[in-house]
Amino acid sequence: MKKLFALGIVALSVVWSLQVIAAQPVTLKLASFVSPKSITNSATIPAFIKAVEAASEGTLKIEHYPGGTLGSSPKSQLKLVEDGVVDIAEVVAAYTPGRFPELALFELPFEFSSSEEAGLTAWIMYEKGLMPSMSNLEMIGIAQVGPYTIHTRMDISSPAKLKGLKLRAGGPIQGKIIEELGAVPIGGIGATKIAEAISRRVLDGCLMDDGNLFNFRIADATKYHVLNVQLGNVAVFFPMNKAKYDSLPPKAKAALDQYRGEWFTRLLNRNLDGQIIKGIETIRKDSKHTVSEWSAAEVAQVKASMASIKNEWDVTDAKGVNLYQEMLKARTAVQAKMK
Repeated sequence: MKKLFALGIVALSVVWSLQVIAAQPVTLKLASFVSPKSITNSATIPAFIKAVEAASEGTLKIEHYPGGTLGSSPKSQLKLVEDGVVDIAEVVAAYTPGRFPELALFELPFEFSSSEEAGLTAWIMYEKGLMPSMSNLEMIGIAQVGPYTIHTRMDISSPAKLKGLKLRAGGPIQGKIIEELGAVPIGGIGATKIAEAISRRVLDGCLMDDGNLFNFRIADATKYHVLNVQLGNVAVFFPMNKAKYDSLPPKAKAALDQYRGEWFTRLLNRNLDGQIIKGIETIRKDSKHTVSEWSAAEVAQVKASMASIKNEWDVTDAKGVNLYQEMLKARTAVQAKMK
């Protein structure tokens, strides 16, 4: 009888222990190499975490690690996710050349006027299955930061003044854009190293969106800016380790699904656009900075010189898909909703 009683106590203890374990929320690690002060880390991600955790009803907790606390190199972020070191990370597509070829499409110049327009276009294409390079990941959201503009340490009040200047190129398409501007593209320099490279005269300037000038301290190294050109957007996306996503309990997965995708992508890019607007206002008000506006004729001439860059994209592949034309269709749909 005593043995039966003891066994009963043990069984109840096991059941109770399993219930306690089941009641513990699953914890996800979300990492970013970018400053905690960036709009993404200070506003977007906290709002996302708050919404997801509330919807999960205690089944999911997301820990946020900005500023590179779990890995400072921008180039290592994707590997951290794939290796399971972190569950979600902020990844710049250009740091893995050739890995996500579909996203390079958004680096084409004069295609998008805002991050939101480009980001939502990218998400539509992702949902349509037009980005197969992402099939081994669960996507939380896609930013298309930009458009990129020009920032240097010397006067660039006309396109001709760019001739021979050394500008940082974040990838092959940016390299072609810089060549068409008559400047010299310099690769292999991460965003966090641009300001130092300009200060050391390794670079004369760079292409960068007007919001990240301050996150990467580029505004400290450059005093001359041309903002009325749209020189492409750059993809920054948030992939999640697929195995981790698949292992989530149903309620936690449902909460994450509710707020990832279009909801997160819209908020992410809208806040980035706000950061860009604030960056422009700050530069214009600062007497140490000179903002030049190229004439309409000069902008038109630059745009015409870069028209051929899209040619390698505006083709139909073996599966009958023209990715550039698909982008234009998705962009039209986004523009209609944004009116």
